[in-house]
Order: sequence, then structure tokens, then C-alpha cells
Amino acid sequence: MQLFEIFIFLQTVTLGISQFTEQYQGSSSRLTRHLLEKHNKCSPPDGRVDISHNIELVHIIGINELNQNMQVLVYIVQQWQDTSLSWKTEEFRGIRNTWLPENSIWIPDIIVFNTLEHKMLLDAVRSPIKVSFTGEVTYAYPAIYTVLCQIGIANFPFDDQVCKIRFASWAYDEDKILLNASHKPLLKNYAPNEEWALQDVDMARKEYEHEETVVSEIIYYIKVARKPFYYLISLVVPSYIICVLSIAGLFARFSTKHERQERFTLGVTAILSMAVLSLVVTEKVPHSSESVPLLIVYMHFIIIMVTIATILTSTVMRVHAKGFRTHFLSPPNWIRKGLFIARKHAAFFQQHGQVYMDIHTTAEQWGEVSRRMDYLLASVFIIIISTPTLYLFYMCYQMDHATAERILLENAKRRDQLYY
Repeated sequence: MQLFEIFIFLQTVTLGISQFTEQYQGSSSRLTRHLLEKHNKCSPPDGRVDISHNIELVHIIGINELNQNMQVLVYIVQQWQDTSLSWKTEEFRGIRNTWLPENSIWIPDIIVFNTLEHKMLLDAVRSPIKVSFTGEVTYAYPAIYTVLCQIGIANFPFDDQVCKIRFASWAYDEDKILLNASHKPLLKNYAPNEEWALQDVDMARKEYEHEETVVSEIIYYIKVARKPFYYLISLVVPSYIICVLSIAGLFARFSTKHERQERFTLGVTAILSMAVLSLVVTEKVPHSSESVPLLIVYMHFIIIMVTIATILTSTVMRVHAKGFRTHFLSPPNWIRKGLFIARKHAAFFQQHGQVYMDIHTTAEQWGEVSRRMDYLLASVFIIIISTPTLYLFYMCYQMDHATAERILLENAKRRDQLYY
């Protein structure tokens, strides 16, 4: 009889302590313990798991053209149903939502297939996962992804690029995990990039096969356009100035033969200067043999023009030297007519009974021919070089990427309001 009374006493004390502990811990602690006891983190939910996968593009950190990759900061939200994480709200004082540690429940193995590197920004803070009483699990986290992106360089620096972020499960086929995206990537917190203007974002659901497993895949497309004004100011303008000064120096009027020979040195120096500037461009773009960047084509064009101008300088020098030869031949009529030079005859004068011919008249005629050739060639080469330069600036003016980006963000914000 005494043993029975002791047993009843111990049961009463244990029940009181248990009730006191539950009351002290609160409903949230009881709910967490309840869910973790009935949930197996190593086992996915029964049947096919439909995962709603959406991202928000926050910032394009940069695009590495040489290594052909893009680095972006995104916010990712994944939602799915897990009946083992549901509960009755009346049993836990009306709690409708709770938060569980990330490593305590099952999470789908969704990865970025074309990633080179990724950083989970919340690893150090042990971010919790939101769980609803209906069993809906919401897994949201920010991440920085470096993804492969094929860079087209033919129109550099007026190029557009389309990069992809490919999300899929690594191990579960589409019969077990089905990815769905309810909308395009959100842009409500997007911070513009200094070099690249965002042009469009889109998404598509596809299937991907790897290791004989067909998995469900979601591809997010990010289209960006380069802002070319920096490259025009830092590369095109210096190249154009060097080229124009070289042309002006090559066809300037000099008084002595020695000074005229310095034209070749000036031309070679200008060519080397523009070759150095072209190296800056080649270090920026991928080393591809399929296409040549537009800016490199422009650089090579003005280098060729300066080279031709330097070669033609020797012709002008030879024309100028004809006036100092001994046969004193005047310029042909077709040269004078082509250069609009009036015909001049040799001047004769008598001194001390002797008749003399003024040989300086012939030299002056050939000098006038060389002078007109200088003016003509300088004008022609400056026009030839200025035309593509002005066209590049016209293209830059026509490409108002900043306005297009602003309109895209405004429309995206109005669209995003429908989901919140």
C-alpha cells in the first residue's frame, strides 16, 4: 500500500513538473519540439514536391569579359508543402507560423548548374526557415553567384549580353521535384551597375538531362547593355586627337629638307601611340578568333590611315625637291589644273649685257604644288578619320540605355506590386 502511494505521489510530481515546464517554455518551444520529433530531415515529402522558385535581382556586381562570367547578387525564395511539418493551431495557442533551423528539416538540393562560384551570405548567422501550420515551407536567402556567360565581342563597346542563371535539382528527377516560377525576376530593390544597363529579365521552365536523370529546370535570363561613353572618352578621343595631330604634322609646311624628313619620325611615333591604346582594348575583351571588336577595327583603321599618310609624305617631298633640280622643268599642266595653280613663266632679266633666267620661279612652282598637295591630303585624311569617329559618337547618342533601364525598373515595380 505504501509503494502504491509513493508511485501516485511521483506521478503527480512528474505531471506537475511537466506542466510547469511546458508553461514556462511556451507554446513556441513545444511546437518546435513537436515538429522535430515527427519530421525526418533525411526524407523528402511523400509524392511529387512542387517547388515554387522565384528570385529577385538586386545588383549586377560585374561582368568579366576576359573570363566570360557574370557575378550577381540575388534574393531567392523557395516554397513547398511538407505535411510532416503541419500542426493544429488550437493545440499551440493559435500559432500559425514558426521558424526552424536550416539544418533541422529537409531542403531540396536546388543548385545553379552553370555556376563557377557562389557565396551563401547567411551561413554565418544560421538563418531560420519559415514554416506555416498548413505545412508550407518558405526558404528565403540572399546569395552571390558567379555564372558562366558567353560574351559576344563583335560590337564592343556597343554590345549587348544575355546571361543565364540555371536552377535545377541535382539528384531528384522531375517526377519527384518539379520547379515552377510564378513570375519574372523581381526588381524592386535593384541597384544599377555603373558599366552595364539592365535591358530585360525573363524566365523559362525547361528540362535538363544529366547522368541519365531528367530534372526540372528554371532558367532566368538577364539582358544587359554596355554603357559605351567611358570607352569613347578614354580610348576613341585620345586616338582621334593623336591621329589628327599626326596628319596635321605630316602635311605641315616646313622650310628645310631636314625638317621635312622629321615627318617620318612623327608618323611612326603616332602609330606606336595608337598601337599602345589598342592593347588596352585587347586586354579587356576575350581572346577570340571568331570576331574582332568594333573598337579594335576602328583603332586599326586609323593606324592604317596614318601609315598611308606617312608613306604619301615621301611623295610630297619628292615633288618639292623637283624645283631644285638642274633641268628646271615646270609642273605639267594637268597637275596645275588639278590643284588650281596659275601658270607662271620663267623670268628673264639683263645685267651687264648678259641675259639671266630666274631659276627661283621654277622652284616656287614646284613648291606651290607640294603646298597644295599638303593641304589636299591633310583635308582628305582628316575627313576620312573624322567620319567613323563621329559615327561612333552618334551610335552612343542613339543608345540611351539609362532611359531604357529606368523605364524597365518603373514597369517592373508596378508589376511587382501585384505579388505583394
